Amino acid sequence: MKRFRYLWPVLILLVVILYFVWRSVGRGRPGGVREETPKAENRPVEIFFTRSDDNPERALVSFINSAKRYVHVAIFELELESVVKALIDAKERGVDVKVVMDDRMKRKWAARKLKAEGIPVVFDNRRPYMHNKFVVVDGKAVWSGSMNFKESSVYRNDNNAFIIFSPQVAENYEREFQEMFSQHLFGPESPRNTHCCFKVANIYLENYFAPEDSIARRIVDILRNARKSVRFAAFSFTDDDIGKAMVEAKRRGVDVVGVVEARSVRNKGSEYRKLRRAGIPVFKDGNPYILHDKYIIVDDSIVITGSYNFSRSARKKNDENVVIFFKRWIAEEYLRDFGRILREAGGR
Repeated sequence: MKRFRYLWPVLILLVVILYFVWRSVGRGRPGGVREETPKAENRPVEIFFTRSDDNPERALVSFINSAKRYVHVAIFELELESVVKALIDAKERGVDVKVVMDDRMKRKWAARKLKAEGIPVVFDNRRPYMHNKFVVVDGKAVWSGSMNFKESSVYRNDNNAFIIFSPQVAENYEREFQEMFSQHLFGPESPRNTHCCFKVANIYLENYFAPEDSIARRIVDILRNARKSVRFAAFSFTDDDIGKAMVEAKRRGVDVVGVVEARSVRNKGSEYRKLRRAGIPVFKDGNPYILHDKYIIVDDSIVITGSYNFSRSARKKNDENVVIFFKRWIAEEYLRDFGRILREAGGR
C-alpha cells in the first residue's frame, strides 16, 4: 500500500486543475470569469421583439394588469383595444391611471374612450412629437422601447420593447412622466433632472431623455470607443454626428453594418448614402411594412435602444427616451433580431 501513499495528493491536484480548466474554458469567458445568463423568471430585464413569438401585446397587457397602485403611460400612438381595455380595467379596480399622448391622438377613438371612462389624458399641444412609448407601474418597473401600442407596430413592423424591474429606474421615468402630465413641460422646456446610471441586479445600464440629456453626444462617445463591431437598425437616420462617428469607426477597422427603413433613405439629410460612400454596408430593409427599430449594438455587449430615432428632430425637439444596456446576453438577443432583419434585407 505504500506505493499508493503519494498517489492521493496527485489525484487531488489533478481534480483541482481540471475544475479550473472547466471553469475558464468549458463554461466561461477568457480569464475564467463566467457571465451567467440568468433564468428568464429571474431576469431584472425582459426583452421583446415584434414579428416574433415573443407576443409583446400580451406581455404589455399583463404588465398593466399587474398594477396595484398606479399605471402611468406616455404613448405616441395608442390603438390596441386590449391595452385600452387593460387601462380601463385597472381604473375600475382602483388603480390610479394617467396618460400623456401626442396631440395627434386627440381625435382618435382610444383617447376619447379613455377620457369617457374618467381617465385623465394630457396632450403635448405642439408640433414636435411626444414620441415616448413607456409605462410605469407601481414605481417598481417600467416598459419602454420603440413599439407604439397599435396593431401594425406589433404584428407587421419591426420593433423592440423591454421591461426593467427596478424602483430606481421606474422613479426616473415617473419623474419624466410628471413633468409632462402635471407641469406640462415638453421638449426643450423639460428640465434636466433625472439620473443617468444604474446597476439593476448584475446589469449596468444608463437612461436618458431627449432633448435635455444630450443623447446624441453619449451615443457618439460609445461609438468612438467601439473596438470590434457596430450593428444598427434604424427607422430614421439623419444625425450627422452619429453618422460621422460610424464612419470614423469603420476607418479604424471596426466592422460596421446597418439596415435602415427603405422609405427613409431619400429623406432630406439621410445618412444612408454618406455611410455607403464610406464603405459601410448599409441595406434597405426587406420588411414590406416598416422597420421601426432604433437600436445600435456595439462590440456584441452594448445595446442602445428606446424611442429615440437617430435624427435631428429627436435630438432637439421631440420628447424621447433611451436606455443603454451594458450586458452581453441582452446584446445577444438584439444580435439575433438584427441577423433576421439583415437577412430579410439581403445582407450576409
